[in-house]
Amino acid sequence: MKTMKMALLAGAAVAASAAAAHADELQDLKAQVEALNARMAAMETAPSVPAGYQLLAITEGEAKQIPGMMGSDRDRVVNNRATYISILPTADAPAGTQISWSGYVRAAIVYSGKSGDATVKKYDTANGTSTLTSKVKYSRNSDDDWDVKSRGQLRVVATTDTAVGEVGVELKMRADFDGTSKADVYMKTAWGYWAMTPELTFGGGYAGSLGNIGYGYDGACTCYYTDNADVGFDPGDTTQLRLSYNSGPFAMAIALEDSTTGNFNGAELGVAGEMKYTGDSFSGEISGVYRNTNEGDYNLKGTYKNAGAGVPGTTGADFNYNADLEALWQVGIGGAFSLGDIASISLAAAMGSGPYQVVNSNGSIEAEYPVNNSWWGVSGLASANLSDSVHTELGVGYKSRDIDNFNGVTIGTDDNPLWRYTGVEQDTFAVLGGVYYTPVDQLTIGLEAEWYQNQLSGKRTGNVDTAAENKKQDVDASGDNWTVDLVSVWRF
Repeated sequence: MKTMKMALLAGAAVAASAAAAHADELQDLKAQVEALNARMAAMETAPSVPAGYQLLAITEGEAKQIPGMMGSDRDRVVNNRATYISILPTADAPAGTQISWSGYVRAAIVYSGKSGDATVKKYDTANGTSTLTSKVKYSRNSDDDWDVKSRGQLRVVATTDTAVGEVGVELKMRADFDGTSKADVYMKTAWGYWAMTPELTFGGGYAGSLGNIGYGYDGACTCYYTDNADVGFDPGDTTQLRLSYNSGPFAMAIALEDSTTGNFNGAELGVAGEMKYTGDSFSGEISGVYRNTNEGDYNLKGTYKNAGAGVPGTTGADFNYNADLEALWQVGIGGAFSLGDIASISLAAAMGSGPYQVVNSNGSIEAEYPVNNSWWGVSGLASANLSDSVHTELGVGYKSRDIDNFNGVTIGTDDNPLWRYTGVEQDTFAVLGGVYYTPVDQLTIGLEAEWYQNQLSGKRTGNVDTAAENKKQDVDASGDNWTVDLVSVWRF
């Protein structure tokens, strides 16, 4: 009996201890639940966006098309998608800004080469008769240039719906790489605009010229690392102010441009204009540009380190060159015919006159010479979609340049130029092709090739009462250039 009593007492003690421990656990759990509820209440009362705004959204959608650009910000890498961040304001807050960004990296292994031949004939003239004194042939080959090239680009667009219409900016930041050297980031496009009405837009900044023809060989090809031939009709990107009108399929624009080229001509202005029609099966444009030049902008002077102008005895002599150039102008037309999503043909033609300039596929003037020339050209590009993911292109272009007759340099204090240059002509014929595989929007792999030939001919005759009197020289030169590349593009 005593033993049973002790057992009951022990059991009661254990039960009491367990009940007390369980009560402590319930108390702790209750405290944790209350703390969690307090934190949730605080989060619900805290603002999720800045004061005055009620919604922050991050989405993905179609890339923004800038009103009034007229295709002058065309990129060889097509990026149809962009990421958007937007903030919806409350009724009494200022308008919210929508920011989108997209970009790409491309890289390619590029094989390029060139070869050329030139023949120089020299004559002496006596009593009106020219006698051949020498004939020299030159040749050059460089067919083993291998490179791995790359480019990175970030495009940012910010727009705001204001009480007077949409206001926005577009920025394209690029860096080009070739080898181990680091690249500097530069602005390909820096543009601001105000959509005053749904049809009328005022904009300005740095972008492509309205005078560029956006069709044909240079204007419509994909050409990541080709399009190196001088068969395009691009006067070069520049700073400008622009007014544009767009209604349905019809658009037109006029711009006030800066004529600065970097090496010459830094104090004049120009104008450019474009009319454009865009339909389902046909599109086309008519464009023109005029850029003034300052008198004497292209004049040169210096001192010969070696025998100058091909005349012995001029080492160390001062020289002067008076260019006397005219303003640059160009008019052109372009059009494209489309068979739906199956194929298209793009054609372009232009003519113009002015300082000799070569504009690369990046819109930059990469070379210019202090002579006046007239040019005309035609080009075409055929493209076809072999499947939903495979696209191919074939382009042909021709451009002819006639350099105006001009006097060469003067030596020392003599105002009579040594040489008179006449009959200088240059013809360029080019062919390119490409096949591109795009399995998804974020990736393209392509194989590209281009070949073009430059032909140059001309002569110079020594002026009377100079060291070159009674001398004449004829030059005929031809050069072949080619590029083949395997390229990949990654987009986001």
